[in-house]
Amino acid sequence: LLQYQVEELDEFALGEEEFDEIEAEHKKLANGTALIQACQRTLYLLQDNEEGAIESLLNMSLDQAQELEGYDPELKGVGNMLNDALIQVQESSSELQRYLDKLELDPDHFAALEQRLSKIMMLARKHHVNAKDLYHHHQALSQELSELDSDEEKLDEIAQQLESCRESFIAHAQKLSMSRQRYAKELDKQVTRSIHELSMPKGKFIIDVQFN
Repeated sequence: LLQYQVEELDEFALGEEEFDEIEAEHKKLANGTALIQACQRTLYLLQDNEEGAIESLLNMSLDQAQELEGYDPELKGVGNMLNDALIQVQESSSELQRYLDKLELDPDHFAALEQRLSKIMMLARKHHVNAKDLYHHHQALSQELSELDSDEEKLDEIAQQLESCRESFIAHAQKLSMSRQRYAKELDKQVTRSIHELSMPKGKFIIDVQFN
């Protein structure tokens, strides 16, 4: 089961930050129309509203503040703050326009994101983890499988060592048995001769050495 789980997650190959990235992009594209409309409304208020765009009103206010400064230098700070505000509004307008220019609502890309996100959710439910934790769950399972494989390799190595020891033991035992048989035959002859010398010509001494 562990092997299958790891292979399934390996095949899906979820990146470490991928879920957060997909979720954020999916949310953006899912609300793409509303996002575009909100940006356009904001731009309209900042610079396109003929009846009173914020940028135009700030320009008018800045002109008025500069006139006031001519009457009293103490009001110079007001003009500076209005000028800073005008710069901020202009930069905000430019940033919004750049964002709108690069915003693309690609239906095929959105469908691919939905499919990928759906697969993440399915795998997370299958493995009983939160979707945000699926990547780390995959890494943990891979580590566990790697450790099991390592243990199996160690067991195989031990089994091979035991088999090698067994074969070595058998070889030494056979060698020892052959040596004992050789010496047993020699001893047979010597004892048999001694028996014959004791006037027992038919006497015979035999040592039976067996290898089990």
